[in-house]
Amino acid sequence: MMVIIMGKALWEQSAPVPVQKEDEPQPAEAVAERTRELLGNQGWCLWKCSTLGGGIIAVVLDENVEGVPRGYPVYTMAELEELCQGNASEAHLRLVHEAKKQGAEVIAGGSE
Repeated sequence: MMVIIMGKALWEQSAPVPVQKEDEPQPAEAVAERTRELLGNQGWCLWKCSTLGGGIIAVVLDENVEGVPRGYPVYTMAELEELCQGNASEAHLRLVHEAKKQGAEVIAGGSE
């Protein structure tokens, strides 16, 4: 999944001086580092995902994080880890994303 991180809600962004153009995918290492930084500081960040047709999602530490911008499907870190563990296909990720846009939650598989 190619991701572009957006540290602030779209309406809060000033004219940044990015190393790369905003619409260019960032290397995975840079995405991971920036995600950790934003999650540590504010508990959430926005990702623009090419796998999801350029859709923007909110990534949160957990469901208790406050201040997450409204209007974006919300994925907890646990949900993303669950989705990424099984090397889900792009079609599967898009299906999950459509469900998330309707307010669904990702639940872990297993015998529970």
